[in-house]
Amino acid sequence: MPLKVQDTKGSWVYIIPVMGLILTDAVSNELTINRVTLISIEKLSKVRKRFGIRKRISELKSNNIYKDFFSGNINTVAIIRMGGKPSEITNNVIRIVDEELHILSVSQLGYSKRRFNSHPTIYTSSFTSYTFLCMNTKNDSALLNNHLVGNIGDLNIDERWDNWQHEVFFIKLLKILKKEIDISHSWRDNLYRASVLIGQSQTTNNLAQAFLLNMIAIESLLTRQGDKYTEILPKRIEAFIGWAGYWNISNYEQEIKGVYLKRCQYVHDGNGSNIEIKDLLFTDDLLLNIMLNLISHHNIFKSKDEVIDFTNKVAAEHVLGIVGDKSKVRPKTLRFLSKNYNDDDYKKI
Repeated sequence: MPLKVQDTKGSWVYIIPVMGLILTDAVSNELTINRVTLISIEKLSKVRKRFGIRKRISELKSNNIYKDFFSGNINTVAIIRMGGKPSEITNNVIRIVDEELHILSVSQLGYSKRRFNSHPTIYTSSFTSYTFLCMNTKNDSALLNNHLVGNIGDLNIDERWDNWQHEVFFIKLLKILKKEIDISHSWRDNLYRASVLIGQSQTTNNLAQAFLLNMIAIESLLTRQGDKYTEILPKRIEAFIGWAGYWNISNYEQEIKGVYLKRCQYVHDGNGSNIEIKDLLFTDDLLLNIMLNLISHHNIFKSKDEVIDFTNKVAAEHVLGIVGDKSKVRPKTLRFLSKNYNDDDYKKI
């Protein structure tokens, strides 16, 4: 009895439609994250042999078996190749594509305001809606409303996006993940996991979850098991951004201790009522600058040990009264980026 396709061992190329993403000529209509290549259908038609696709895309479109797959408004697809049996590898393929789309969403950190973020996804929709009727109990006034929830717009990978990502850190992050930049294996894995967390945070509409994902990402980058987080986190973060005037003016040390306390209340007591949008945006800014300086100085920070050793040396300088520009440990090329938020930014994510 012949084997079913899903139980046939072989080399497979998966083509998965992606919603919420537009690729442009600025990136040659193609972007590889790590194992996954995002590509426009038009570009794929020209380079399909590179991915092991035997038949022309136009031929696949005309085939009754595949016509429904290609008949929708599919502009962008994710391509990944993997060996094995589809019945055994498909779940892993979907997990990888999902994770790498989250990594792509890291590019929105600092690039766009959170309330305008897009959500590139392989799932049918990244938004939903609800309807409500609100009636005054004292008179006949009423409000009937239909409200959209979620990320509606597309992430446009255009020239503006490309210029920003080269200027900040995302393009170098991709090179690290693809092993084009040499760092330790464990640190690369660490950056991969932290990036997935950051991307998940950037695309969720749940305030408490987004905040918690940010906090976990910060901890994963700057701490290790056994650290006293309440004491250690402000010191580790200070090593990267404490030289900037914002550190003292905005009382960052107390702010960091405050958000960590809210993180603990949520994790240990399930109490997320104290988490505010300003807390989430504050942790966004922390992550933006931590990632900016870690990735931009990959030649210095090739492992977590080197990251922690750096922060310890900066702390030792402080004990000796060596602060700010007098530091002989901090690179002069460290940067600090701060976004300006208005009232609307604090109303919703």
